[in-house]
Amino acid sequence: MPCRGRKEWKMMKKRTLLAALLALCFALPAPALADAAGVLTETELNTWLSGLLMSTVGQTPLNAPVGEEALTQDGYAFMYDAATLYYDRPALDQNSRLNAISVTGETLAMPRNIRLGAPADMLLSAYGWQNPDLTGGETFAPLYVLDSLPDAAYWAWAQRAGGALQSVQCAIHANMGGGRYTDAGIVYTVQAGEISAIHVYGISAATTLEAVQGNLAAVGGDAPAEQGVTLQSTAEPFGQSDLQFGRMDFLTLTETGAGVLFGTPLTQDEVQAEDGGWLHTLGYAGAALVFELDAQRQNPHLTSLSLTGEGFPGPRGLLLGMQLEQALALFRSEGSGLLWGNAALLYGDGQQPPFGTLERDGAAATVRYQALVGDATFALHLTFTDGRLSEMMLYRN
Repeated sequence: MPCRGRKEWKMMKKRTLLAALLALCFALPAPALADAAGVLTETELNTWLSGLLMSTVGQTPLNAPVGEEALTQDGYAFMYDAATLYYDRPALDQNSRLNAISVTGETLAMPRNIRLGAPADMLLSAYGWQNPDLTGGETFAPLYVLDSLPDAAYWAWAQRAGGALQSVQCAIHANMGGGRYTDAGIVYTVQAGEISAIHVYGISAATTLEAVQGNLAAVGGDAPAEQGVTLQSTAEPFGQSDLQFGRMDFLTLTETGAGVLFGTPLTQDEVQAEDGGWLHTLGYAGAALVFELDAQRQNPHLTSLSLTGEGFPGPRGLLLGMQLEQALALFRSEGSGLLWGNAALLYGDGQQPPFGTLERDGAAATVRYQALVGDATFALHLTFTDGRLSEMMLYRN
């Protein structure tokens, strides 16, 4: 009897954990009226997530016990035979949150049967019926856009280089209540005409209505109606919420946290500032961070972040390689065409924050945003080369 009691207790514990995991499965609301439109919806993705979670309950991760060495940008990696699940903590319990999933096995059943190793044409057949010829810019082409706001919004686009398909992203923004929307979806990576990676992201993430509207404008091309030297967009101006993106919080990030996000620094440099403090620069492949310390080399805080490498999304989903018009659509642009110095005003007066400006120099362009957060001024500089985003810099004045 005692042995049977322990077995029943273990089974009850597994059922409780499964219920908790399924409850956090997306935390998505009831399905919106989108299924008939053929877009990837929360219902379709939730069904797949539920089946995958059920298959992992009772299994021991390949990397058990999971420790701090398993911490990645998506969370703590729990490795199974066909997929790696990323949670917000190294132990699974009723409070664990699922952040993302990377598919690792070609036999794992997937939404619309699009599995690892499948031909890339399956992506266009499944998601590209509205734009099968990939009409669009040189880098990005919209696949579909469905605006059912305030209930939900769905979009997908394809990224390419030299005419070859590189990736497809399908996004889901469902109303969670309280002015929040889900910020989840699937990214398919393509190499040599086959799907080489599948990543389900944002399972526990949330975003704002303004950010969703900006995404729709960027993908659907509704905002890029050029007027003179500026574009029109009703998105929110650059502000405090843009200091938090992905797993990055600019206001609280530490040097230890930078190591978690970017790995081991390739270079380090330290110089003394004019006020007696110190500036510690950490260089990574595709990223550079500058921390400001006091005269005793204590109390570091992040003062500058530069992103030049692929795979590091910026505020509001900015991506290196994104076209200028798509990036501008994510932020406020009043389309006035007014000039401030040699730059066009996007909003504000170009001197006192908040403001945004756009400066063109042949094939190059620089977009500058500033905002006042508390007593400090923060700036976002975007550098474009040949019309594509080549560098993002976020810093504190």
